[in-house]
Parts: sequence; C-alpha cells; structure tokens
Amino acid sequence: DNKLEFDEIKDLIHEYNPTVQNNIETYNKTMKGVDYDDYSRQYLLQAEEYDREAGDATDDVSTITAELSAAQARNKAAIDEKDGITVSCENELAEKKLVQQAQSTMNSYYQLQQQLKAAEKSRELTEANVNATKNRQTVQMATQADVLAAQQSLEDADAQILSLTNQIETTRKKLITMTGWKQDAVPEIKAMPEVDLERLAAFNPAADLAKAQENDYTLKIDTRQAANVTNGSNQKIYAQNVANDTQQIGVALNTAYQSVQQAKAAYDEAALNLEVSQRSMNKASVQYQVGSISRLEYLQAESGFVSAQTGLEVKRLALLQAMENYSWIVKGVRS
Repeated sequence: DNKLEFDEIKDLIHEYNPTVQNNIETYNKTMKGVDYDDYSRQYLLQAEEYDREAGDATDDVSTITAELSAAQARNKAAIDEKDGITVSCENELAEKKLVQQAQSTMNSYYQLQQQLKAAEKSRELTEANVNATKNRQTVQMATQADVLAAQQSLEDADAQILSLTNQIETTRKKLITMTGWKQDAVPEIKAMPEVDLERLAAFNPAADLAKAQENDYTLKIDTRQAANVTNGSNQKIYAQNVANDTQQIGVALNTAYQSVQQAKAAYDEAALNLEVSQRSMNKASVQYQVGSISRLEYLQAESGFVSAQTGLEVKRLALLQAMENYSWIVKGVRS
C-alpha cells in the first residue's frame, strides 16, 4: 500500500531487508540439517593426524607447521563450528536489532521534522529582526554593525534549515531502504504512535528481570556455546561470558528504566512549558490585534509558542524511544 507504519516495521524487515534475507538464505544452504557433533569430531580427528605428523617430522619447520595445524583444528572443533540453534539465534538477534534500528530511525525522522518546524518559525522572527534593525538604522537607532550581526543570524538560520532538511532526507532514505523500498521511492511515512501511559506504568525492572534474562539472545548464545565447547580454557571463557551476561542484563534494564523516568519528567516539564507559552501567545495575539505591540513582538511570542509545541513533541518522541529501548531489553535485545 506504499505506506510505512511503525507497527509494520518488524514485518517489513523480515520480508524485505537484504541482510535478513541473506542470513536466511545462508542458513538454509549451509546450516540446516548439519550434524555439528560429527563436524566437531572430524576436526578432532584432523588434529590427531597433525599430531602424528608433528611427531614424525624430521625438521623444525615441518614440526611447527603440523603443530599449528593441529591447534587450528582443535580450535575449530571447540569454538568456530556453531550448531544450527546458535546460528539461528544469532540471525534472529540480528533481525531484531535491525527492527530496533529502523524504529529508532523513524523516531529520529519525526524529531528532525519538529526541529525543522521550529527552525523555520525562528527564521521568520530573525528575518523580521533584520528588517527592524535596518529601520532603526535609518533613524540612527542602530549601527551598521547591528545590521550585519542581524544578517549573519539570518544566514545562520538558513544554514540550520538546510542542514536539518538534508538530515531529514538522509534519515528518510535510510528508513525506507531498510524496510524494502528503493532509495528513490516516496512511501507515505505514517505518524508515530502515541505514548501509552498504562504501558509505562507497568514498567518494573525487578519484576521484568526474569523475563529479560529468559529472553536475552546474547545469554542464549553464550550459554549454548558454553555447553558445546570441549576445551577446558574455552569452557571457562564462555562460563564467564554467561555470568557477565546475567549481570549486565540487570544493569541494562535498570539503566533503561532510569532513562524512561528521566524522559517522562522532561515530557511533563515540556507540557507545562507549553501551557505557559500558550497563555503568552493568547495575550500577544490580543495585544497585536489592538495595536499595543509591534509585529516583531508578536512574532517573538509566536516563535516561542511554536518552539514550545515542537519541544513537547520532541520530548514525547524521546519518551516513546526510551520506552521502546526498555521493552527491547525485556524482549531479549540489548544494544
């Protein structure tokens, strides 16, 4: 339907993302149905053969070469040959991280849109200030330096708008190509979802920790590899990885929860700021209609109001992103 919706991103990534499709194809060609226990045994047999070659060697070069080959074969048997479950888990993690990245990119796209809206309104005020400064110069109430400074501010505003416009287009192209469209396509990017305050209230790191540990893909992978390796030193390494994963999940979950709380506080503050700005805007509108303030003063109030509006929306999007980050950890995906 040529529409990109937030809730459809996971399905679009699964069906159309080239990295995901390549991983699925490679897995089906090389991993499905492979007996990795037998694979590992073959490498161990190769290592034994190289050991015999090293024992029969008549010169140092041949001995070293055979010993190195034996070590490499054992390393293959112990570490490199992952079973199908591990590879499948790695592929699933890679796919979910792409979904996470695409969702974050869509969020950034809309945050940039809000920043552009505020910058354009600020430019309107800056341009009015240039004209006002020129008018004051004609009655010797402003200097040429004042005019140049105002004009420089206008040029800076134009540069900011151009930069934001370019960032928006770059972000848009990244998002649509990740989700299956060509770079020159123009799908309709639908609005971001609203913040679900009931969902937010249900966040509880202590209660969610067990689920996060159960779902964590990195922990699953390391646990599987710890069970597969036969080399004693490698077993210790993977056992330590598992212990580290278990601890880091709790740290990540608590950190994400604190970020959610901070984002919610910033959102609430922005909401209050908009209320104050709305009252100032209403007052300025009345004053401008009766001629008690200048157009420049009215534009100042209007620019402040638009800034408060866009600021609230940016904080809403930031809160939504923080909530998604927390949820991803519970679902087993850590950055």
